[in-house]
Amino acid sequence: MAKKAYAGNEKNIRSVRFDAIKRLISEEQIGSQQDLLRRLNEEGYAVTQGTVSRDIRDLKLTRVALPGGGYRFEESKTRDDSFISNQFRILFRTSVTKIDTALNQVVIKTYSGMAGAVCASMDSMQWDGMLGTIAGDDTILVIMRTQKDAEELSSTLSTLRSIV
Repeated sequence: MAKKAYAGNEKNIRSVRFDAIKRLISEEQIGSQQDLLRRLNEEGYAVTQGTVSRDIRDLKLTRVALPGGGYRFEESKTRDDSFISNQFRILFRTSVTKIDTALNQVVIKTYSGMAGAVCASMDSMQWDGMLGTIAGDDTILVIMRTQKDAEELSSTLSTLRSIV
């Protein structure tokens, strides 16, 4: 299939791609980022895995287990995501005392007993480049894919922490 021709700016391209993603996940059992990447490429969208990952996050798609096994992406049935984000911001601002990076790792210090709650909340946010987290009593270790990802997450979280 020929590559899609787009007239307009990045917003239009993104909007058209978002519509294609919504159509694909409603018509097909697409259960992984790789499956979605492959299908988008087959339809002529020249996207990378990183773009697909961001699109999934931005569209707030969720992976749901199917009764017979396997998974599929679906659009979030609730629009309470702003509440979750707001709750994360409040929890983060009131619990975190320090953020630091070392190579591809971000270390987040919290008040005693708060690391688990902050970490669980972070895990639900689906941050780009995040491979995993580990929480103790007052420390969270976040493993990022690259050093750049770690620096970007640290910067984002530091900004979030400083917003009053």
